[in-house]
This record gives sequence, structure tokens and C-alpha cells, in this order.
Amino acid sequence: MSKNTPYELDDFQVEAIEALDKEKSVLVTAPTSSGKTLVAEHAIDKALESSKRLYYTAPIKALCNQKFRDFSNQFGTQNVGLLTGDHSVRSDAKILVMTTEVLRNMLYTEKGVPRDLYCVVLDEIHFLEDPYRGAVWEEIILTLPKNVLLIALSATVSNAGELNDWISSVRGEVSQITREKRPVPLKGHYMASEKNTGHRLVRIPILKNGRPNNKGAVFKKLEKGKRRAFSYRWTGPRRSEIVNELEKSEMLPAIFFIFSRKGCDDARDASIRYSPSLNSQNDSERALKYAEKKFQILSPEEKKILGVNSLLEGFKKGFASHHAGLLPLFKQTTEELFSMGLLKVVFATETLAVGVNMPAKSVVIEKLTKFNGDNHELLTPSQFTQLTGRAGRRGIDEEGHTLTCWSPFVSFDEVVDLTMSKNFRLSSAFTPTYNMLANLLATRSEKEASRLLASSFAQFQMKRSPEGFNRDLIEQVYCRLDVLEETGLADGWKLTNSGLPLIKIFNEYDLLITKCISDGIFEGLDEEELASIVSCFVFSKRGREGNSRKKDDIGKISGERIKEMMTLNERIAEIEMGLKIEINPVPDLGFAKVIQKWVSGADLTEVMSKELSAGEFVRNLRLSMDLLQQIANVSTLETKQIAVNAIESIERGVVVVAGEFDSGILREKQVGIYEY
Repeated sequence: MSKNTPYELDDFQVEAIEALDKEKSVLVTAPTSSGKTLVAEHAIDKALESSKRLYYTAPIKALCNQKFRDFSNQFGTQNVGLLTGDHSVRSDAKILVMTTEVLRNMLYTEKGVPRDLYCVVLDEIHFLEDPYRGAVWEEIILTLPKNVLLIALSATVSNAGELNDWISSVRGEVSQITREKRPVPLKGHYMASEKNTGHRLVRIPILKNGRPNNKGAVFKKLEKGKRRAFSYRWTGPRRSEIVNELEKSEMLPAIFFIFSRKGCDDARDASIRYSPSLNSQNDSERALKYAEKKFQILSPEEKKILGVNSLLEGFKKGFASHHAGLLPLFKQTTEELFSMGLLKVVFATETLAVGVNMPAKSVVIEKLTKFNGDNHELLTPSQFTQLTGRAGRRGIDEEGHTLTCWSPFVSFDEVVDLTMSKNFRLSSAFTPTYNMLANLLATRSEKEASRLLASSFAQFQMKRSPEGFNRDLIEQVYCRLDVLEETGLADGWKLTNSGLPLIKIFNEYDLLITKCISDGIFEGLDEEELASIVSCFVFSKRGREGNSRKKDDIGKISGERIKEMMTLNERIAEIEMGLKIEINPVPDLGFAKVIQKWVSGADLTEVMSKELSAGEFVRNLRLSMDLLQQIANVSTLETKQIAVNAIESIERGVVVVAGEFDSGILREKQVGIYEY
């Protein structure tokens, strides 16, 4: 391997590299921060040496942006490009980093992938169990030309052998390479505050010599029927106490995982107000200078509205928050300052644990339960391992530390179980979408499609454990085909002219959007009206109020077209319920007024509110832009022009402040069908 590494290669890395050199595909499963990316980097070297192409796919844009920056620095900016829903940079480069959906969409086009594509890297392949997006990984594995090598990278899963057997069954021999041991040992701690001793902080190891710590018995609660009696002796430690303990024990920098965006910001703000600075004067000055330079692209008005002063004050003292509600510029700056050692504590949501390379010496998990939209659920062993995997920096720390805080709702024994669990079984979440079915109708015969579906990981697992599946995949496909026929988008195993746009609509509401096109609901609208309707297909209010105001909002939106769209959605839902197909949530009108104002030229002060964070504002505008581009690609010339005009009206101010790249990098226009 031509790349120099700062450490001796591990056995699993050597084994994977040797397999690639023999032109074999590989499945690599290893703990977080083990160095799986190095395997992909070896393949990039080989691709460049032979002047062939390599696609590196990742599940989230933040990870794509990070890999794009890293690979550009490592392999030369001229050799590396990027394709996501937000950016297209050097799309003709030999090495392309892209979201997983972009590659799936590409495979469904007539052009497909280039003949000189040597290898595809599927990072975070364990995402195939995601209920909303998991099918994308299976579709790629099933439809990618078999002459293209596959590098599948995954966190540790207990059924890696089964996954490898499936991939081998559809693509030929795949070398399975597994590492169980972390490169940096991890020590788990349990923390509580004792009330009757003036809130004395107590910290004990969760395990002693690999077994549950007997001292944990002091935290056990009495059981009364199904309700646990509350322990009046213990309470959760204050964040300031934890930070003090970490600083005193030389366990900084640390990431505090808090499963709430507001909770992250509140924790940062409280630390700014009440905690002493964790930075030296020199670190404070360096952090401020760096951030102020990054934020120069914002206008004074934007800085005020976006709360830049609070961010800078936090950076100065060594504190920051990190979550999807932040402007990408702010997230990237936080990541860079943390990697430079200029931030000591970051309060983050779990999205930070998904691939973003931001390891710390310690990880703090305040609560082991997470709200799923309906109720609070205990973290799964896989989720817990993903979070704790961020602790321990290879080549820097002799060991990493995880600190789990006391809670009245989770016992010490449950913490022990999560810490010791090795049950990370990967299960397929493959569910055929209308878009997938449309592409099957357009590109494959009925028999070919049946063979493809029968080859899915879902069917593979169903054959091995049939009790885990209620309905056969092929049966699901035919139910959806019935829906297409009833709505006039298909006639037998063939799309009608009205159904053809469905091939190029990649959205949760793909069928509804296609029907809106065929029924003329998007025709004759102005830019503001079209953008308003389109936003309903991408926006979803977060948290407990997700569905509470939708009916009220309908009456507030002017124009009959949204009402027509909602009526059409009800008709589709009735058909689906009759066929026992799970229906989509009602389209959310909560962003329609906001985007309407923005497209009409309103400034940031007129559209921002306490309920809508800057990151959510920008994200939903960008998602709307992408869907507008998809609609433009398959609509009449008049609607296409209106959609393009709407995109141009949206793309201004903070929406074009990408933040992920230096200003010197040329950005290309969006590329429609390849975007996600």
C-alpha cells in the first residue's frame, strides 16, 4: 500500500488489502474508529494508479462532506469530487464521494454507472436495517454490475456471516474480514450524585475484571409490582459536576450525548453562563480567530439572527453544541475546532456518532432512553455501542472512557447489560417503494423482477427465519402494483404515460407527487405556490407536535391546489388501506408559509422563528430545491420553468452559505436526478 500510516497496520486491514489486491470484494466489520476507512483508501490508490473510477458512498451528507475534504487533501483536489443533494463538485473526478441514494438513483437511469468504475465503497452498510432508507443498500448490492468490486464497511454485527453469505449469493465470492477488539481499550464508568451527602459525586467502574461491579448493588431500587420505587438517595449528577470531574481526572475532551437539539443548546448556554473556561487564554484566542474568519461570509444581520455571538462565547470557553438544527457552517467549524483541540466539551445529538470523525477521550451519556415520537425507549446495544465508540483516540489515548449517568428509569443492571452485550444482529428493513417498482416495470421483465426481489437480503433472512416476516416481498410488490393500476399509473406489468415520471421521483411521497403531476395540480402555479406545495412533501415537524397542527394549517394556506393535493392523498390512502399497505403520514404544511415568504423575497428576520432552527430552515429549503428539480425534469415546459425559477429564488443568503468547503472550491449546478 502506497499510503503511509502513523501506526502499524492491524491484521484485519492487512487481510482486507490482500483480498482487494486479488480483485476480491470484501465485507469488513469492526468497532467504531478501528480504521476501516484505510481499506477504502487502499482501493482509492489502486483506482488512481490504474486511471479507473471509485465511488465512495455514505448515508449522511455530513459524512460525505467530511470524506470529500479528507480525500481531497489526501489524494489531490483534482482527483476527488462530490455528489449530494446540496452540492455537485467535480462530478467527472475519478474518485466520487456521494450519498448512498445518489448511487441508487444513478443505477436506475439509462446511463447507469460508467464502464471504468472499478470499485464501490458502501460505508455504514449496517444502515440497511433503517426502516426508512435501508432498502437503498440492498438495491445497490442487487443492481450494481457484478464486475465492480464492492467494499462493504460496517460496525460490529453479530450476524456478519449471514450478511456475507447473502452478498456472496448475489455477487459472487466476498471475503469476510472481522475485528472484534477495539484499537483503544474502553473503560466504562457509572456516575451518580448522593443527596444525603451534599450531592457528593460517586463514580465507579461498571465492570471489574470483565464482570459486573458488585458495588453497583448500592444503586439498585426496590420493586413494587411493575413500578419501581424511587430511590431518594441518588440523583443524576449535574453537568458542571461531570465536567469538573473530567477535567480533574484528565479525561477531556469529551462529548456529551443529549437526545434533544434544544437540550444540547441549553447545556452549552448554561456552561457559558455558569462554568469556568476550559481553554487557556491562547486556546481561546485561537478558537475565536479561527471561527471569526469562518463566519466572515455571514452578514451582520445574519450573524445577529443566527446567534453567532453565543457560539463565539462558547468557543472561547471551550464549549459547543452539535446537531442537525445548526447551520452546516457552524457544525463544520465545531468539528474542526474540536479536532484542533480548541474545544473541550461538545454537547451533541446521536447524529454525531454516525460516521463523523470526531473522536474524544471520553463520552458521557446522560440518559439511556430516547424518545421515538410516541414514547421513550431504552437504547439498543447497537445504539449504545455506536455512541460509546467515539471514546478513545487512536495514537493519542491509552484508553477511552464512557460515563453513564444514574437515572430513576434505568437500573445499574441494565447499564451492565448494555455494556456487555454483543447482540448486534442486523435485520433487513427492505420494503419495496413505488419508485423502485416503477423502475422494475421500466427496466425488467416480470420474471426478472421476481428473481431480483427473491435475491434480496429480506428474502434471504425470511428463508432462514420465516417467523420474522409477515408478508412475502413479492406479495408486497403486487399489492403496490394494484395501487398503480387503480391510480392509472400502470397497466399490467407496464407503466402508462402518466406513470413514467414515477421513475425519476425519489421521495417518500413518490406516488402522490406523480399523481399531482398527471392530474395537473402543479400546472399554472406561480413560484411561491409551487414551492409551498412541494415543501409539504419534505417537511416534517419534529417531536410530540408532529401531527397536531396539520388540520389547522390546511385552512391557513391560500389556494385550492394544496386542498386538491390533500384530497388526492386521502384517495391513495384509502386504496392502500384496502390492500393492507402501510400508509404515509399526512403531508405536513408546516413549512409552506415559510418557503412562500422566502421565495417572494423576504429576509431572514421575516421567516425565522423560535420553532424553526437555522439548520432546519436551510435543510428544508435545500430538500425543497431538490424535489423542485426532480419535478422540473419530468413536467411540462411551463412547470419546469416555474420550478427552476423557484429554485433560483430559494438559493440566496444563508442557503448558499455551504460552510462545508473553502470558498475557493468551484461549485457546479445541481444535477437533478442524481441529487438526493
